Amino acid sequence: MYHCNFSINDLREIERQRYYHTDPLVRKRMTILWHKHNALSHREIAKLSGAAPNTVTATIKTYLDKGLAGVQERNFYAPSSQLDPYRSQLIAHFSMYPPRTLKEAAAKIQEITGLSFTLTHVRNVLLSLGLSRKKQEVFLGSWMTTSEKNKKYLFPIG
Repeated sequence: MYHCNFSINDLREIERQRYYHTDPLVRKRMTILWHKHNALSHREIAKLSGAAPNTVTATIKTYLDKGLAGVQERNFYAPSSQLDPYRSQLIAHFSMYPPRTLKEAAAKIQEITGLSFTLTHVRNVLLSLGLSRKKQEVFLGSWMTTSEKNKKYLFPIG
C-alpha cells in the first residue's frame, strides 16, 4: 500500500480534472487519486472507481514517481517501420518512376532497401507513401484507357 501526500494545488487540480478533463481515462485516474486522498483502501478505490486493483496501484505509483503530469499523460504504442529511414528515397524514386505492378514495386523496394515484403504489404507501403493507382496514372502520361485509345483512332486531329 502506497502512502501519498497531496499538495493543496494538486488536490484542487485533481478535484477539477476528475470531472472536466476531456479524456475519460484521465478522469478515472483522477478519481482514483481523489479516493486515495480520502484514505480508502486500494480494494475500495477499485470498487468505487470501476478500475482493476492493478490499475489503482499503477496510477498511485505513477503519481509518486512522475507527479500529476505523469498521471495525465497518455502513451500510445506506435512502432516504427523498417522503411522509415528510406521513406524520402522511396517517395523520390516512385514519384519519378511509378511502378506499373506491385511486383515491380516490390522488386524496386528490395533493391533500394534490401528488405522484401509481400505484395499486400507493398500495396500498403505505396499507399502510405501517398501513391495510389489514380496518382500513378497522373505520373504516367503514357497510360491511356481503352476509351481514350478509341477516341484517338475515331477522331484523328489534323
